[in-house]
Amino acid sequence: MNEPRYQDQSASENVNGTTLRAWVDEMGAFVKGIDPNHLLGTGLEGHGTKYGFGGDEGNPFVYIHQSPYVDFTSAHPYPTESWANLSLDQTKALIRSWISDSHNLVGKPFFMGEFNVHNVDRSAWWGALFPDFEAADGDGSAFWWYQDRSVDGKFGVSAGAPELAAFRTHSQRQAAKNGPGPSNSPSPSPSPSVSPSPSPSPSPSVTPAACTVAYRLSDWGSSFNADVTIRNGGTTAINGWTLVFSFPANQTINSIWNAKATQSGRQVTVTNESWTAAIPAGGSVNFGLNGNSTTGTNGVPAQFTLNGAVCAKG
Repeated sequence: MNEPRYQDQSASENVNGTTLRAWVDEMGAFVKGIDPNHLLGTGLEGHGTKYGFGGDEGNPFVYIHQSPYVDFTSAHPYPTESWANLSLDQTKALIRSWISDSHNLVGKPFFMGEFNVHNVDRSAWWGALFPDFEAADGDGSAFWWYQDRSVDGKFGVSAGAPELAAFRTHSQRQAAKNGPGPSNSPSPSPSPSVSPSPSPSPSPSVTPAACTVAYRLSDWGSSFNADVTIRNGGTTAINGWTLVFSFPANQTINSIWNAKATQSGRQVTVTNESWTAAIPAGGSVNFGLNGNSTTGTNGVPAQFTLNGAVCAKG
C-alpha cells in the first residue's frame, strides 16, 4: 500500500499503530499465502515525532515493520517540503536514523522507496545524500520519479537531467556490493561414461514425514496472530484436508483466511477453502488466523493432525 496511515483516531492509536499493524499482519499473511516467493513491503513513509519528520500518524516505523510478513523497511523522505523544512545535514541524519532502526531494532534491510527535493540544487543534494546513504549501509533506494515526458515540474526527472549522474554512480556502487551475478556460460557437456558396476544396496533412507506444520505465532498478550503452513512430504497429492489442533489455553478465533475453522473449547478444526484444497506432493498451503487470548498464555499447539495423521512440527 502506498503510504498507509491510521491517523487521528485517537492519541494512543497515533503513537502505537495497533490497528494498522493488525491490518499489515492480516494482509501480509494473505499475500504470503498466495505467493511466499516475493519480498513484501509496506510502502511506509517513515513519519514520526521521534524522527523530526512529520508527525505520529498511526504508522510507527519500527512497530509496523516488525510484522513477520514484511521483508524490508521503507521510508519516503521529501525534506524540502514546507512542512518538513530540513537542511541537507538534517536529511542525512534522518536517513541514518531510519537505517539504524531498521538494522538494529527491526532487523531488516532499509529501502528508501521514494525521495526527491525541489527548490534547491538537486544535483548537489543527490550527490551528497547518496554517498552518505551508502556509508550508513543503506540497502536500496529509488527516487520519485523518472518521467518519459515533461508532466511534473516539481519532482519529475527527465532524460538528460544532471542529477541522474549522481544516481547512476550510486546505483553502480550499490550493485557492486552484491558481487558478481550468476554466470550465463553454458554448462559443459558431460563426458560419456561406462555403465557403473552394480553397487551394494544403500542403507534405507529416513522417510520424510507425511506432513509438516509450521505455526508462526505473533503474540500481543490479549490478542495474537498465527501464520500456519502445511507441507505435504508424501509422494502423492492431498486433495481436501482437515487440520486439527488444540490451543494451549483459552484462545478464541476472531477471523481466519485461506481456510475455514470451527472451535470447540480449546480444540480447533480447520478445513480448506476451494482454492487451498490441493497440496501437491512436496508442496504446501498457507492460512492465517487471529484471535483473543489472555496475556501470558499464548503458545504453539503441542500437536497437529492432518486428515487423521500426526504431522511433524516445522
